[in-house]
Amino acid sequence: MCGFAVAIGWADAELTVARLIDGILHRGDITDPLFTPFPNVAMCTRRLRIVDAEHGTQPQISFFGRLAVSYNGEIYNHVELRREMEELGVTFRTHSDTEVLANALQVWGHRALERLNGMYAFVAVDLSSGEFLAARDPFGVKPLYVMQQGASFLFCSEMKPLLDVVPVGDVMLLPPGYAMSKKAVARYRSPIWPRVDVPIESSARMLDDILRGAVERRLPPNLPVATWFSGGIDSTLVAHYARQFRPEAPGYFVGGPNAPDYRFAQAYAEKTGYDLRLVAFDTQSAEAFAAIDDVVTATESFEPNLVRSALASLEASKAMHRDGFRVGLCGEGADELFCGYAPLEIAFHEAPAEGAFCRDECLSLMHRVSLQRVDRCSMRYSLEMREPFLDPNVVNYALGLSPEALVRSVDGLPTGKMPLRELYDLYPDQLPTVIRDRAKVAFGEGAGLDPGRDGWMSRFEDVYSDRDLHEGQQEFAAFKVQSKEELYYLRRLAAVIDVARVPHLTDRAWISFPVVQHLEKLKAYAHFSL
Repeated sequence: MCGFAVAIGWADAELTVARLIDGILHRGDITDPLFTPFPNVAMCTRRLRIVDAEHGTQPQISFFGRLAVSYNGEIYNHVELRREMEELGVTFRTHSDTEVLANALQVWGHRALERLNGMYAFVAVDLSSGEFLAARDPFGVKPLYVMQQGASFLFCSEMKPLLDVVPVGDVMLLPPGYAMSKKAVARYRSPIWPRVDVPIESSARMLDDILRGAVERRLPPNLPVATWFSGGIDSTLVAHYARQFRPEAPGYFVGGPNAPDYRFAQAYAEKTGYDLRLVAFDTQSAEAFAAIDDVVTATESFEPNLVRSALASLEASKAMHRDGFRVGLCGEGADELFCGYAPLEIAFHEAPAEGAFCRDECLSLMHRVSLQRVDRCSMRYSLEMREPFLDPNVVNYALGLSPEALVRSVDGLPTGKMPLRELYDLYPDQLPTVIRDRAKVAFGEGAGLDPGRDGWMSRFEDVYSDRDLHEGQQEFAAFKVQSKEELYYLRRLAAVIDVARVPHLTDRAWISFPVVQHLEKLKAYAHFSL
C-alpha cells in the first residue's frame, strides 16, 4: 500500500530518509510525518491510503510505546489477529493493519510472522533499545532493499533512491521469507508449510472454497476493485470469484480486438456481462518501443520476460489509476503453483522429482520477475495489486497435490493446471470452456507482443550490430548478456541506475531446466518462447 525508508545508526538520518522518500512519491498519495526517535534513526512512509485511511499514519507505535513499525503491504487477516490480541488485553487506537503488525510483534516477537496472511515488507524499531527487525513476506510480493555501512543500515522500497542518495556502496535485497536484525539474517517460519509426504486428494469443490476465500480476503471493504484481465485461466477465475462479492468489478484488457487474447476475454464478457475495458496497446507502434525506457526505469530490471510483460502491465495500471482505482487483483502465482509453464508441464510429467525442483526454482524467482513487475508497474501509478493465488491456503493446497493431479496428457501433450481447469466444470454457465482448454500465453504476448513473430526482435537488430553485441557482452560480462534485446534493456537500465552497485542483478533469473535436451518437445507448445 506504500513505500517507506528507514535509517538506523545512519549519519544525517533525517535528511537521508527525506531524500529517499522524494524518490518514491509515486508509491502513495500522502507523505506521513518523518519520525526521529533517536538522532541517528529516522522513519518515513509514502502511504497509499487504503486501510483506515484517516488514522493509519506511519510509523505505527505498539502498545506501551515500545515498537515503531514502517510497513508496506497488506495483512489480510488483520481483523482476526486484532480480535485475538484484544482477548489478551491489548488495546488499539486505530483500525490500521500496521498497528496490528506492531502489536503482534510486541506480543509474539518474531513468531508473529508465522501468523501473517499477507504481503509485506517492514522495519520495526525497538524504541527502548534501538534494535530493529526487518522482514519480507514468503514470496517477496513487496520489495525491501538495504545498504549497510558497518553498524549503520538504510532501507528503502526501491533501489534507485538508495543509489541516488548514497554515492558509494552496494544495494542488497532482503530475500523473501527472511528476517534481518543488526546481528543476523535468517529464514523465518511462515504459514507456507513444506509439502506433506502423502499427497492430498485433489478436489474441485475444496479448491473452489479455498480460492473463493482467498479472493474475498483481498477485496478492500470500502473501496472499488478491478482486475488485470487477459482472458486466461487464472485472471478469469480471479474475476469470477471477485464478482461473486463485487458484481460491478471491471477487468482491464491490454490490447485491441486483434490481440491473441481478445477472443477469450470477449467470450467471458459475452457469457456473463462482464465490464471489459480495453486498453489500447499497439506493439508495432513507435510509442510501444519508446515505452521501454519508462518500463525499465519503473521495474528496475532488464530481464526480457519481465520487460515484455511490463509494457502491458504498465498500461493496465495507468488506465486503472485514471479511472480512480487504488486496489486491483491479478492471477500471479497460478502458473508456478499449478504448472502452467511448458518446462513445468514436461518436468512433472516425465520426472516428478525434477518437476518439484523446477517448480521450487520458479517460485523462488517470482520476486525477481513476475512479482517485481506487478509491484513496480502498479505502484508507479499508486495502485496496489493483490495476488489471491499466493494465499497460504491456496499455496499449501497446490504444494500438497500429486504430480498426476497437476499435469495430465491431453492430445498427447503434457498439460498443466488441471485442478484450475476442473473449476470451470463447476460453473458451466459462467466460465467458458474455450478458456478452460486454452494454453498459457504470457501477459505481453496475449496483448500482441510476440517476440518470435511480430518483428519485435528485429528492432534490436536495427539498433545493434553483431560487433556491438560482442562489445556489450564484454562491457557487461558479469551480467551474462545473451542477446541484443537484453543488451538494449541493460543499457537503458544502466543509464538510470549504477548497475555495478546492485550485485543481485548479475544473478540472472533463470531456472535450470535443460532446454536443449527438451527442445523438440518444447516446440510443440505454441505458448513457449525462449
